Amino acid sequence: MAAAVARPHILVLDTAAGPSFERLEVADAARPGTPRVATPLFCERVDQRGGRGLCLTNNRVAVVHGISIFDDNFHVLYRLPMDGLPSRARIAPNGEVGAVTSFVQGDAYNVDNFSTRTLLIDLVHGKVIANLEDFSVTKAGEALHPIDENFWGVTFAADSDTFYATMRTGSHYYLVRGHISTRRAVVLRDGVECPSISPDGTRIAYKNRIDHGFDPATWQLRVWTIGTGTDVRLAESRSVDDQVAWLDNGRVSYVLSPDNATVDTWAVPADGTGLPALLIPTAESPVVVPSPPA
Repeated sequence: MAAAVARPHILVLDTAAGPSFERLEVADAARPGTPRVATPLFCERVDQRGGRGLCLTNNRVAVVHGISIFDDNFHVLYRLPMDGLPSRARIAPNGEVGAVTSFVQGDAYNVDNFSTRTLLIDLVHGKVIANLEDFSVTKAGEALHPIDENFWGVTFAADSDTFYATMRTGSHYYLVRGHISTRRAVVLRDGVECPSISPDGTRIAYKNRIDHGFDPATWQLRVWTIGTGTDVRLAESRSVDDQVAWLDNGRVSYVLSPDNATVDTWAVPADGTGLPALLIPTAESPVVVPSPPA
């Protein structure tokens, strides 16, 4: 284990049927398709930054869902209860705060009446510090606080205070930018789900919803440049219902089930060129750890 995490690696959850299903494992970043090293944790969603990790769990037998906060040795430091089904988890670069999203009604984005709950977690002391629904949101200078608002897909900027997220109200899927310190957010644009900010902080990868009348929605992967507003469609033509993870400033990774049997992690260039490529078989929820925590 120590040797595996001492070099750049990718954390994933095992999706192969059997006793290792949903086990958190360590893949070598240089050779991600080679055998992985197992950790003691089992999760439905995971993230790790700055020496802290988030593991969202779902006990299907007891119908109990929870949040585990772990250190860089995969030792659980705190456990918190969570309402609803685990959906998303992200940690700020400093490792001091994280965001978790759960479905508290419905079970998929294709269900019109789904409801989400997105909480900010103090990872140092193991406690909830805020619910995004309590933040003040403005659009074009006007207050926006609809009764049907739902937030998900948090991604943190380098300062660990600024974040981006999706805010849904009615038929709109707004990209909002907020600050933890002020408990405020502003709407930047529409049509953005599950944003993910690039390592250099200049671009946001996201999924764009394509509605088909009575058919389930599908999603296209796109990348939006924050400063210029340039928006490109990525070369992945299949529908991707995931919050992508940046492998570096040039590639993003995401989860697909091409044959509806196995769930794998794929990668594609972030500039619209190239072709999708299988990155890690039987794996989901990729977390890129470029170097050991300081």
